[in-house]
Order: sequence, then C-alpha cells, then structure tokens
Amino acid sequence: MNFNANQAAQTAKFAGGAMNAFQTAVDIDNQQPQQEGTTFWFRWLIRIVAVVTGILAMICGVFGALSVSLSCIAAGIIMIFLGFSMIMFEVPICCQFVSYTQPVAKFSETRPAWQKAMLYSLPPLIPLVLCQSISIVLGFICLLVNGAIQFMLTVGKKATKEEMSSRAGAQPIPDGPPVAAANDKGFRFN
Repeated sequence: MNFNANQAAQTAKFAGGAMNAFQTAVDIDNQQPQQEGTTFWFRWLIRIVAVVTGILAMICGVFGALSVSLSCIAAGIIMIFLGFSMIMFEVPICCQFVSYTQPVAKFSETRPAWQKAMLYSLPPLIPLVLCQSISIVLGFICLLVNGAIQFMLTVGKKATKEEMSSRAGAQPIPDGPPVAAANDKGFRFN
C-alpha cells in the first residue's frame, strides 16, 4: 500500500476533523446540566445504546417495508424515520454534517429525561398498531429500550435505607429476622 502526499494529507485532515468533532461532543456534554447520579461513562453508554438501537430500528423498518401490505410499508417507513430521529436526538455528532438536523439537536439537548422518555416510548406505538410483523415488533422493542433508559433517568437512583427511614419518619429497621422466645409455641414442622 503506497500513499502519495495528497492522500496522506487528506487522511490527516479527515482524522483531525474526526478528533475535533469528538472533542466538540465532549465539550457540549460537559456544558449541559446533568442529572444527579449520571456519570460521564453512563451518558456515553446511553448514546451508544441509542445509536445501536436506532440503527437496528431502521434495519427492522427496511425489512418491514418489504411487504405487500400498505399498512406494513407505512409502518416500515415510520420505523426508519423513528430510528433516524433517535440517533439525531441522542447523538447529534452522528448527524453533524446534515445541516437541517442541527436545530433539532440543539433543541433536544435541553429536554429533560421525562420528555425524552415519552418521545421514545409513544411514537413507536404507531407502526406497531399499523403492522404486527416480527420486524416491526423488534424495531418497536429497540426504540422502547431507549424510552425505558430515559424513564430510569427520570426516576433517579434509589435512596439509601437510612434516607428512606428518615423521610418516612420511622425508626430504623433492624437487620436480620426477629428472634423468637425460647418457650414459643409457634407453628413448627416435625
């Protein structure tokens, strides 16, 4: 494999552009207000899951659109659109070269997790109602996974045992089972 100077310069320019895009994504991620309990790696895990499930939903939409039924074709087209929208909302870096996605990406960055949960859970019901083929059902499940993740972000992490007891105004719960008296005549197996 022999590179000439022009090919090497183009490759270096492309690699530099990719690194700049990644750094921009990290900077945007650091500037956004984050919910309590979300770490850097968890936010990126959510984005990776969104890309993978969005692509899978688009593939399922293509297979769903390869049908004779008009309702299944419409459901497949809607599934493709929803998969692309998922990627556009969650990972705008994947669509940064498409100019009309930038305003949508900026809008979605400011949305709270409960709104994203509704956005990712309710619209996939439309293709599911139109067609119940296996590819549409699998695409629905892919999109619903992201809605469930956003819902878990909305609910937040579980409080500790002490925090829950103090909020309830109750005494701390002892650890372990209760101890029975020595002369207890309770129910026993023989």
